[in-house]
Amino acid sequence: MSFYNSFLFLTVLFLNFYQNSYTILSSQKDVTVKTKLGYIQGTESIFLNEKVRYFLSVPFAEPPIGDLRFKPPVTKKPWNNTLRAKKLSPACFQNRDTYNESFWGSEMWNANTEISEDCLYMNIWAPASAHNLTVMVWLFGGGFSSGSPSLILYDGKALALQGNVIVININYRLGPFGFLYLDHEDVPGNVGMLDQQLALKWIKDNVVYFGGNPNQIALFGESAGASSIMAHLIAPGSKGIFKNGILQSGSLDNKWSMDTPQRGLDKSQKLVNEVQCNRSTIEETIQCMRNVPPGTLVDNMWSITSYFLEFPLVIISKDRNFFRKIDAFDALRNKQYDKDINLMIGINHDEGNYWNIYNLKEYFDKAEQPLISLDEFNECVDTAFKDQSSVVRNSAKKVYGTDDCKLLGQGRHKFFADQINQMVGDYFFTCDSLWFADQYEHNPGKIYVYYFDQPSSANPWPTWTGVMHGYEIEYVFGVPIYNDTAGYTKREYHFSQKIIQFWTSFSSTGKPTLKNGNKHEKDWPPYRGGYKWGKWMNLKAGSHMSPINAKKGKECHMWREVKDMEYKTYKLSRSLLINGSSQYKTNVIFLVMISSATFIFKTIFYKNY
Repeated sequence: MSFYNSFLFLTVLFLNFYQNSYTILSSQKDVTVKTKLGYIQGTESIFLNEKVRYFLSVPFAEPPIGDLRFKPPVTKKPWNNTLRAKKLSPACFQNRDTYNESFWGSEMWNANTEISEDCLYMNIWAPASAHNLTVMVWLFGGGFSSGSPSLILYDGKALALQGNVIVININYRLGPFGFLYLDHEDVPGNVGMLDQQLALKWIKDNVVYFGGNPNQIALFGESAGASSIMAHLIAPGSKGIFKNGILQSGSLDNKWSMDTPQRGLDKSQKLVNEVQCNRSTIEETIQCMRNVPPGTLVDNMWSITSYFLEFPLVIISKDRNFFRKIDAFDALRNKQYDKDINLMIGINHDEGNYWNIYNLKEYFDKAEQPLISLDEFNECVDTAFKDQSSVVRNSAKKVYGTDDCKLLGQGRHKFFADQINQMVGDYFFTCDSLWFADQYEHNPGKIYVYYFDQPSSANPWPTWTGVMHGYEIEYVFGVPIYNDTAGYTKREYHFSQKIIQFWTSFSSTGKPTLKNGNKHEKDWPPYRGGYKWGKWMNLKAGSHMSPINAKKGKECHMWREVKDMEYKTYKLSRSLLINGSSQYKTNVIFLVMISSATFIFKTIFYKNY
């Protein structure tokens, strides 16, 4: 990476601090709790001048190895001896991001513990005096291909103490281990989601022994973790487990998040072929896949992707165990989900830049602010949206482009780079989140929307990258409060305290509030009225933290038209395949033509925003 050396020193500071994060805790002593399954021994220490308890690598399922690979999780059996829970959970099997090894901006997302198929554990943090406290369950992101509950960034001690809550980070299988789908009971797909569901049930049954209230469980997650929360709103087996959900930069309707069953089956079959496991019977194929070394599976899984920002194996919209009888694409559009849950949905100012650095390297892998010409802008659009029709790409160029003659002339401009950032962020993240907020606003459950716009002094990426995807997390987990070596300011320290208050108050009451707020701080209003009248909470340090008018009406209207076209095509193809129509291909082409014409008309003549 071209800007690597500039940030090596900061990387070393982070690593030195965090590698010692559990050794600097003072007055450590053992603590033991009795759960329904047996005794668990954890640790009590002093942190931020308060007593905190943590129980690490607590198992909630039997190891998903051998014949259990690809299968739904099996509930953990009781144990007789006291279980020592003193070591952070291993990460489920995955690749490492080697785009720029040793650079903290990349390395911070890589697993920092052992990588193993035996990974169905959770990490628990609680104030030592915990009794009947709200429980916050963290679902990590990583495109269902990477991630870990034990990342340095996700350390739950500060959040638990500052917010007086129980914090639990759960693990779930990733990539082929969690999402391979061969339409067979032994490889049913979505078993990573079933891992999450089983962990949530374990928490509901046992959290009282750690000082938590089993009737006051909230989920919070980022990216794939956020889209997972939306999936749990639909899944019958998750109903009644949690009351509140915080969705940070992710939606189940994001293109990277969920595949149709046919797309999931096609990609899974490609992986089978890549590792040379195609056999004459499905049973022989599955047995071969069980015997493939885990490293071989993850090394080959990236060869099955085709599109910009596509992950190998993700949630499938219909399966026999998790979604059961309902297709999740239908459920989102027909509002067939739990409507009693209070939701906080959020987006970051610069969602697209992180992905552009990796996928549009020629233009965005730079230490200084990228400058892009009109021709290069068009090339970026064609690359990022190569799977879309020319009609869609040209419409995107029009909506995000400019009529300014000075910019349309020769030369490179910051404007076009900024617009690619917004375009990628809007399509792949932001607009689906805002669409769901609009769908949800009239439900019994309240909904709140935030716009996160606070940069970080500790951000190892160049300043121009802004507030990227995932860069609210350090404030949620209180890193500026306890890390005094990374260069955080007092302003960021206090901002993190407020973010924790918002997150924990919402988790407890369904309404985000501040304790002892001053008269200049505005209340966070529920989201009502869509793009025209809706209010977002602008989350930025200082006096900038206040409600703002909803944005992105024109941009998100265009992308919703694209999503509607994709959904109509999926519905028709599904119907024709079921009915065995010989006119399948002709009818799909006809639908695409009609949808494209409708899309052009609506995009050109759309005047409501």
